[in-house]
Amino acid sequence: MKLLLVARRYPPDVRSGTETVFQSLAEQAQKHHAVRLVVGFTRDRSLVPEDAVAVDLRGLGRRQSWQALWWAAMRESRRFKPDVVLANSIEVPALGAPAVCIVHDLNFGIDRRDAGTRARELFYRFKSRRLKAVVTVSQASMERLVEVGVPAERIQVIHNGVDLQRFQPSETPPPEGGLRFTYPSRILPGKGQHLAIDAFARLPKRLKQRSSLDIVGAVVDPVFLDQLKVQSHGLSVTFNTDVPAIAPFYQRADVVLFPTLMQEGFGFTAIEGMACAKPVVWSEQPAIREATGGIGLPFQAGQVEQMRDQMQRLIEEPELVKKLGAEGRDYVASHYAWPAVWKRYEDLLSQVASQAKR
Repeated sequence: MKLLLVARRYPPDVRSGTETVFQSLAEQAQKHHAVRLVVGFTRDRSLVPEDAVAVDLRGLGRRQSWQALWWAAMRESRRFKPDVVLANSIEVPALGAPAVCIVHDLNFGIDRRDAGTRARELFYRFKSRRLKAVVTVSQASMERLVEVGVPAERIQVIHNGVDLQRFQPSETPPPEGGLRFTYPSRILPGKGQHLAIDAFARLPKRLKQRSSLDIVGAVVDPVFLDQLKVQSHGLSVTFNTDVPAIAPFYQRADVVLFPTLMQEGFGFTAIEGMACAKPVVWSEQPAIREATGGIGLPFQAGQVEQMRDQMQRLIEEPELVKKLGAEGRDYVASHYAWPAVWKRYEDLLSQVASQAKR
């Protein structure tokens, strides 16, 4: 097949779970098919693949960015003549070929629904009519799409894959009598880094003195980061921002925290932690429970004392740390290996291309 892949954001120009997934899909597709990649960049051209059609989005607003990427995708579709388009941005399915779009979630980077959110949901419903299929990453996300008016028969659930070579176990001895907690995620209020610091601060003194907390990730909200640094004053909390590789931070952790307040579409932080054989303390919500298979220690989203209790339990029960870590790695390896995930995408794209030809 000839595949045109389109994304408004792409690593390492922008780093988050959705961009990492699309990058992995592109790498899988290039092993088997003729692929043309059209991607936007907001920092520097060198931060997206050299062989990609790169669209300069620096200084552009949201609407201008959509238009720039749409025109670039349309021009490339006319030149490349793909059998099918796979887009990571619902705004820009290219013309002239059947299009499939991935919708990772409907939280739009915030932890609440407002007028802007509802307007975007209507936009998704409208745009989905022009697509041959919508892929989403969990049953929970599919239900949300149906709620906003996307026809269920047009949606296919394909769980995300994980790079099991990059995210793999690494033995690190824990601090004596304590643990190294790590929260890897984009740094913005909806991800709940302030809750992780609050829960850590509430640990009993005898346990807290021997433990530590790492906050790791791309800075989306610099003001929020400054607030977190003030909040963590006097605590054993370190900040590792905009790191080039996040896997080593999972590997050196003893426990991964995931206190997100957003309605996640999948929950990549939990899955990457599990892939590294780390137990995960996660916010109880449908998509994360689905993705993890229920493995780990959940707590009611936003309930800091419940989160603290689960963290304390892991400090006091080292065998549980090992047990949950081993179960998590086995589960991820059997459910989210990229070759199997790509096969499902390949089957769908092949079906869409065949139907278009007929």
